[in-house]
Amino acid sequence: MTEPIPSADWETRITARPPAAQSREDPGHSFPPRPVAAVHVTPLHLSALDREISHELDGYLPDGVAVRAVPRPVPPEQVRPPLWRRPPGRAGDDDRGEGTGVFRPDDRFEFSDTSFPWRTCGRVQTPAGWASGVMVGPRHMLTASHAVPWLASGGADWMTFTPAQFDTSTPFGTTHSTRVYSWLRAHGADGIDSTEAAFDYVVCVLSRRLGDTVGWMGSRAYSTDWDGKPVWGHVGYPFDIGSGARPVYHPRGVMDGTVGESASGRTSFRIVHRNDAVAGQSGGPFFGWWDGDPWPRVVAGQSAENWGREGGPNAAGGGSALPALIDYARSVEP
Repeated sequence: MTEPIPSADWETRITARPPAAQSREDPGHSFPPRPVAAVHVTPLHLSALDREISHELDGYLPDGVAVRAVPRPVPPEQVRPPLWRRPPGRAGDDDRGEGTGVFRPDDRFEFSDTSFPWRTCGRVQTPAGWASGVMVGPRHMLTASHAVPWLASGGADWMTFTPAQFDTSTPFGTTHSTRVYSWLRAHGADGIDSTEAAFDYVVCVLSRRLGDTVGWMGSRAYSTDWDGKPVWGHVGYPFDIGSGARPVYHPRGVMDGTVGESASGRTSFRIVHRNDAVAGQSGGPFFGWWDGDPWPRVVAGQSAENWGREGGPNAAGGGSALPALIDYARSVEP
């Protein structure tokens, strides 16, 4: 047992030494690199590969990682009440109703599951706010084009990705984007038009190979044969549930129809749907499971939420150009 020091009349002499010069220095901050390089992919880029671009890409399930087809919901006592919510279409005293991007019943729920494939989804942070994304390669993350902070100089401002972020918990860390590949730059300042919605996705190459740890989803070109089928899952970080800091899952999503658009020599779909989606979910994947595959495949990324009061649909971007963009980015920067 350590004895207390007895009270006494002691004289203590301390020799003061000046601190080392480096300890007086301001340590400063560490920032992601900016600007981020950006590549507007054209048919010339594809022809340089000297092979056909794939419209169906495999995913990756790391060894020993648990798999769940549906994420475990957050226990009821841990659910964070919405910051702001009115029933869709119902006006308040100021005659403003909640955007009809949310439809009754609201099937979304919070989860903190870090099994596969839920660990592949994450939060995208930019100087302008946040969006959602998903790993689609060893260091390749898919998110919305309109979420990218495009610069007039031709590149983009900084972007980071944190897979499976839940509040302040970041089990797999955060990494930054080093390059962005796109067919089309959607800015979204004045809304998203039909062509922008159809091509509203980019592939960000990350500074480290997160996919080796968390895995990644496969991808497949959306087919109109799947319209009306309640088979799609969606993960995003909406502002109205979890304050944009918790992943939210939407089960049994249905795609209603498609509108074909062309850009950069490719064709993509604006996929209209009435799955619940609000700001923050942009870039989050719509994905499905196929028999025999150990991982799901992304078919679209959330693009535009309808904030009118006429009950119009939301929109996602997908089609053969989506896996083609992923394939190109994975090929030139494996």
